[in-house]
Amino acid sequence: MTVTASKIPALRFPEFEGEWEEKKLGVCAIKIGSGSTPKGGESVYQKVGIPFIRSQNINNDRLDLSRVTFISEEINAQMSGTIVQPLDLLLNITGASIGRSCVVPKFFEGGNVNQHVCIVRLKKNYSPFFIQAKLSSFAGQKAIIRNQVGGSREGLNFQSVRLLKFDLPSFLEQQKITAFLSTIDTRIHQFSRKKALLEQYKKGVMQQIFSQKIRFKDHDGKAFPAWEYRRLSSVLNEHGLKSKDVEEVYSVSVHKGVINQKEHLGRSFAAATTSHYNLVKPHDIIYTKSPTGDFPLGIIKQSRVDRNVIVSPLYGVFTPETPALGYILNDYFASSINTHNYLQSIIQKGAKNTINITNKTFLSKSLRLPVSKEEQQKIAAFLSTLDRQINLVSQQLKRMQTFKKGLLQQMFV
Repeated sequence: MTVTASKIPALRFPEFEGEWEEKKLGVCAIKIGSGSTPKGGESVYQKVGIPFIRSQNINNDRLDLSRVTFISEEINAQMSGTIVQPLDLLLNITGASIGRSCVVPKFFEGGNVNQHVCIVRLKKNYSPFFIQAKLSSFAGQKAIIRNQVGGSREGLNFQSVRLLKFDLPSFLEQQKITAFLSTIDTRIHQFSRKKALLEQYKKGVMQQIFSQKIRFKDHDGKAFPAWEYRRLSSVLNEHGLKSKDVEEVYSVSVHKGVINQKEHLGRSFAAATTSHYNLVKPHDIIYTKSPTGDFPLGIIKQSRVDRNVIVSPLYGVFTPETPALGYILNDYFASSINTHNYLQSIIQKGAKNTINITNKTFLSKSLRLPVSKEEQQKIAAFLSTLDRQINLVSQQLKRMQTFKKGLLQQMFV
């Protein structure tokens, strides 16, 4: 006896019944296609004009126009077959962002896409918001992976997009589900926006603190001593301690800071013996000496782990004058611009883009820093308060995203 999977969702609005029907995306659509890069490439892009949507503009199930580039009306007219309309479904079909999708907002006034973004324009009885939610669900992402083409599974073509299969309810049930999910999406967007604003505020505060536009007072309301240019060698000490071969191996991440290597990378990449690894004490500063994304000269982070850990022997490890000053330096070097400005004049690039710099050279330059330890503590306490607020909103955002993911698993077949 053959057992078939149920086409009835586990969680459903009471007014609906019956099984969902499997359909291919090509049957639901009146248009599936993508654009191209205009002749001349980036040289024809403009700061104003017609929005030209690329894969990086599709993120977190939304169309992000904050960093969009533009093309002229003439070029847009030449690409008339791929002009984007409100309520079109956009799907990334190549590269690292393959599978990301969004629905074009109703207020969108027109734009175009390149060859990495597929336009799916649906027939009237299919909700683009429902199909997009299906695409972003776990089952939808598995379907996208199955349908990739090319020997190296390089991406989707139009035929593989048309062949994507979905179990769909009636149009009325699609609308009911998407209306419910939109309230959750609104909360997710609110948390995401609040987090971005807090992060932006903190960056602005850091700039004002280091430009001396914001100054703290001592407990008597008096000004602290003026900041001085201080070599890092005078505020950071390379203690040179090594592993006892019992500590956990940690990595350093741009966004996660000093983090357990297994948690960050899925497994440990440490050598069989770690006795030559550098010991990192709580509050120590670590310089990675390896290019990472927006930090081509390496990243500088403070360990906020509450115990001793170890890192690669290639990293520089230093104890700050005070934990508070270490906190300030961590946040200062969180800026890729600040990090680049400090390191660019003292680094030599070797073969295969390797970074050649000694720990002594790393400590050789000066920054204008607070001298008073009390002021250091006040600044660090203020920044720590902002970080707690950002972390709280991040946790709320993650909980809401997890809640939505659980709903999708129960409300979809």
